[in-house]
Amino acid sequence: MKLNKLTFGSRVIKLNFIDKKLASKKNIMGEFDSNANTITLDKSLGDTDLINTILHETYHMLIDEYCIELSAKDEELVCNSLANGICHTLYQNQDLLEFLYKSLKK
Repeated sequence: MKLNKLTFGSRVIKLNFIDKKLASKKNIMGEFDSNANTITLDKSLGDTDLINTILHETYHMLIDEYCIELSAKDEELVCNSLANGICHTLYQNQDLLEFLYKSLKK
């Protein structure tokens, strides 16, 4: 399954996948653009890095959506920490992921 968009309320965030060469040139694994409502992702990322990067960029989207005031450095730290933390938590607690999926699907 290839993910091509995220929906948050009335906001639809398009996911754009770019070649590794362009991602390297831009020095990104992923990038959220609040004006264009896009998340650009390096399509060469493996599954674990892709999941982590999508979560990281989603946290940027939430910070933007809720007008949370952080310096750029602090925002990166928060997004990195939360993405890494939720990835580790879900990896170590696979039953939690299944519980969340079933509960939210109701």
